[in-house]
Amino acid sequence: MKKRILALLVCTVMVISMTACGGSSDKKAEKEEGGSKDGKTELTLLRLGDLTKAEPIFKPIVESFEQENPGVKVNFEAMAWAEATTKLKLLGAQGDLPDVTFTNIANGWDLASEGYLMDLSDMLASDETMSAELPQSVIDIATTEDGKMYWVPAATGAFGLWYNKDLFKQAGLDPETPPKTVEDMVSYAKTITEKTGVPGLGWGISATEDFANVVESFYSSYTGTDIWSDKDKCFTFEKDDKNRKLFAEALDELAAITNDYGITQANVIEYNPYAIRTLFRDGEVGMYLDGVWAVKELLDELNKGEESKFNTGLFPEGPAGSHPIMGCDGWAIPEACKNKDEAWKLIQHLMSSDNQTRHASQWGLLPILESEKGKEEFSGEYWNALVEQEQTVASRPKDKNVAMIEQAVADGAQAAATRKMSANEAIDYMIETVNSNYSD
Repeated sequence: MKKRILALLVCTVMVISMTACGGSSDKKAEKEEGGSKDGKTELTLLRLGDLTKAEPIFKPIVESFEQENPGVKVNFEAMAWAEATTKLKLLGAQGDLPDVTFTNIANGWDLASEGYLMDLSDMLASDETMSAELPQSVIDIATTEDGKMYWVPAATGAFGLWYNKDLFKQAGLDPETPPKTVEDMVSYAKTITEKTGVPGLGWGISATEDFANVVESFYSSYTGTDIWSDKDKCFTFEKDDKNRKLFAEALDELAAITNDYGITQANVIEYNPYAIRTLFRDGEVGMYLDGVWAVKELLDELNKGEESKFNTGLFPEGPAGSHPIMGCDGWAIPEACKNKDEAWKLIQHLMSSDNQTRHASQWGLLPILESEKGKEEFSGEYWNALVEQEQTVASRPKDKNVAMIEQAVADGAQAAATRKMSANEAIDYMIETVNSNYSD
């Protein structure tokens, strides 16, 4: 009897296991075919970031898309930024990237170089509405030198200057006239420091990606060109003596700001640029360099309208003008996607004016579409310079090695700023480090 019971149990377990395996196979088959049992086309939409932040933004967007496209079901997912670098590449290698994947610069160029992302340039060109809505400057930032676009820009931001109008007034400066040039910024900072006792400029040189982006912004504002050549796969100062000389001047200015002018808070090496926000919010510095990303953290004060003590100006001009780098993330379609046409329709829906405004205003992004710029969500005075800045932006390296390249920039620039290296030694360090570690 016991043997019979045991045999019966074994058979039962085997049946359950086979049923489970069969169900798993069915689901895998459905995914490979791009459909579901109810006959609907099934898409997966992925946004990088916190699910608790992303889901309330995208749930109504997904629902409205499904109402307009009753034959399509969209599964929304979010992935933490910390996971993305490893997980997205693994999914790409397996052919399992979501049908519409939000990608950032640090991961996007790597995924594209491996052949995991579609070139969307023809799709964008054929969409007259979206092509007209996106500024050419933004399209250029997301397009390679050979004309390929692997994601549609949806989340952008460029560095500008944030300043405290109350401290300007206390220092005898016009609160409606922010500094225009790097020299003006230093002069204003000196005046604020002398007249109010508050450091005029919040400054952070911690060797992070954020600091590299500030350095890249100074470089482009001094030279008028991007710091990296996508075509030649090297720094644009490596073989150009004029660019090298101008970059050395920029690095010398960063060193003077750090050491000589007496205009910054203490311990600048412990701060990355974004860590200055708290000091700025609390009135502990008069100005600092940041972008649209600060809006959400400063919103309580900004919502006071004309009574707000905060405002923005353009990134301070160098010899070539004001050309800060622009962060440019967006929506991609993987090459392995089984339903590319439906995925593109979903991107078109995401990029419609109302949906993009919902995304931008609730996440803290620039209003990049032309139709967004007059909307109430972006009507505060502080938006003016942030929006104007996107017309004169420069690009971060469009290269799978972008993280390594920018770390070399951050390390070299920090060494120059602290005078552990001369400007030219720091430039040589950047070149040698990248050449030693670059992988095709």
